[in-house]
Amino acid sequence: MILENGKTKCSLNPMGAYLEELYIDGKSIIRKSPDRHVTHGGAAVLFPFGNRIRNADYYYGGLEYRLPENDGRNSIHGLVRDRLFNYISGKYYMEFYTYFRSKSYPGIAWIGVRYEIQENEFRTLFTVKSILRTIPVEIGFHPYFTVDGEYSIDYTGSAMELEYRDGYFPDGNYFPVNLKQTHMSKLKLDNAFMIDSDIILSDESHRVLIKRKNMPFAVIYNGEYAGGNAVAIEPMTGAPDVYHNGIGLINLEKGKTFQCSYSISLLE
Repeated sequence: MILENGKTKCSLNPMGAYLEELYIDGKSIIRKSPDRHVTHGGAAVLFPFGNRIRNADYYYGGLEYRLPENDGRNSIHGLVRDRLFNYISGKYYMEFYTYFRSKSYPGIAWIGVRYEIQENEFRTLFTVKSILRTIPVEIGFHPYFTVDGEYSIDYTGSAMELEYRDGYFPDGNYFPVNLKQTHMSKLKLDNAFMIDSDIILSDESHRVLIKRKNMPFAVIYNGEYAGGNAVAIEPMTGAPDVYHNGIGLINLEKGKTFQCSYSISLLE
């Protein structure tokens, strides 16, 4: 499914409401997955949690819930990647929607993912509404930004890195870091950060502006699946292992709605 406006276009898939690839002004911005795994390229939708959940289980409302083990003993990247969404479309937008329920999750949620395309900007808006009871919510996206040669990020605010326990699980502590103008291709990254402003990703051929709303966290990953020609800068509403540490967890009451978004534009 193609959404197009001038030289800006994207490919979308109703399975998982998945963004397969994105071009802005003819330039590759979001790289297609090289092996068809949706978290190895494109921009997967991550709900109702964005990153790892330790031991693939959690308690909520006094009840225990088991998640699929798909990262060793842990669970990773939510539960909607293999869900077929309904959709509506217009000239410059496409919106995917579904009711989400699972034995691994309390309650029922209505979720919508809307993609909007302009000549120099691409926007993703996520909406969730709780139907029956209070539910735990974390929303994330997994975009792989195409990079050419050396690349760095910049931002006008400050950045805090989440301290991890046992490699992957934040313990609630933060420490300040300065990532500005660092050659990130020289670093091995799979870390969560709080960055309180827009992010600019620069490489040897272009600069991309990433804006986020209600998504203060970002996981930055340039490991094996980035393949040396991409970096994942993943907007998140909360932290990895959110169902245990509660960092950024949204407790969405019955009948209430929450929205978050991120947008991508080409600066040059």
